Amino acid sequence: MKRPFISVIITAYNRREFIRDAVNSIISSTLPEDEYEIIVVKNFKDENVDSIVEKTGGKSIIANLVTVGAMIALGINAARGDIVTFLDDDDMYLPNRLSIIKRIFKSIHSLIYYHNNVITINETGNIIRDKLVESTNIYNSIIAYNYEDKLDVLKRYGLGLGLRSSSIAVKGSFIKRWVNIIKYFPELQDVIVFLLALIDEGAIIHDPRPLTYYRVSSTSASSVRAIVNPINRFNRAVRINARHALARHMLVTLAKKSGLSKYIKYDEATIIGGIYGNWGRWLSKAVIDLLMCGSIKCIGSAMFGLTYLISPWLAK
Repeated sequence: MKRPFISVIITAYNRREFIRDAVNSIISSTLPEDEYEIIVVKNFKDENVDSIVEKTGGKSIIANLVTVGAMIALGINAARGDIVTFLDDDDMYLPNRLSIIKRIFKSIHSLIYYHNNVITINETGNIIRDKLVESTNIYNSIIAYNYEDKLDVLKRYGLGLGLRSSSIAVKGSFIKRWVNIIKYFPELQDVIVFLLALIDEGAIIHDPRPLTYYRVSSTSASSVRAIVNPINRFNRAVRINARHALARHMLVTLAKKSGLSKYIKYDEATIIGGIYGNWGRWLSKAVIDLLMCGSIKCIGSAMFGLTYLISPWLAK
C-alpha cells in the first residue's frame, strides 16, 4: 500500500450529527485519494462513517477516552503521513485545502506548522457572518523561519495563529516528538501545538486564504465564541490543565502503588475507573504507601490532586 502524504485526524466524542459531513469534505478533496488517509478517533460506532473511512484505506478507531488530547494523541500515533492535519468533527475542509497543504510543505522543506483562515457556517452548514470569528482571522501572509521571527509573530498576533485545530497542519516528525505532551492536555490542543511549533526548530506559516468551514453551533465546545479574548482563553485553560496534571499525578501515583499500573497509560477517567473498580481490595495498601511517597513534592502534588478531585472549587 502506498504511503499517504497527508494524514487527516478527526476526533469525536458523543457527537454524531456532523461527522459524516466532515468525512465527506475530505473525500471531496482535489488531492488524489491515495495521497491522504483519514483517521477517525471516536467513542461510538457509526457504520456509515466507518465503512466510508475503511474504503478509502483509512482507520476508524473506537476509543473510550474522554479528553481530546488523549484522542488526538491516539490518532497521531496511528498516522502514517509525512504531514498531519486535524479536523474537528463539526467542521469541514474546502476541496482544495489538502492540495494547497501538500504544495506548501513540498516547497518549504523546513516548514513544521501551517495555519489558515476560516469561513463560518451554522448548524445546517450555511455560510454566516460572525464578527467574533472573523475578528480572529488574520488577513496577512505570515512566514517565520527562526526563533527571532517567531517571537515577532507572537508579539504582533498573539495566539491568533494557534486558534482552531481544523486550521492547522504540521509535519509528522515534529508532532510525533511532542505527542506525549499533547495527550495530557484535556483541551486547548490548537494553542499547545502552536506554542510547541514556536519553540521547536522549523518554519511556521499563516495562509490568509479561508480553507476551513468552521461551524458555530450550540454543541461547539471549542468555539472562540465561548471566550472572547484568546489570551483569557489560554490563561483559563492553563489553570484547568494544571489542575488536571496534578490530579493525574496523584492518580498515577495511587495506581502504581496499588498494583494497578496497567491503567496509567490512559486518561484520568480510565485511571479513576481502574482504581475505584479495585478500591475495596487496595484501599489500605494505597493509603499507607502514599504516605511513603518519598518526597514533599510528591506528597504535596498528590494531596492537591486529591483535593481537586474532591472539590475543584476548594483546590482553586
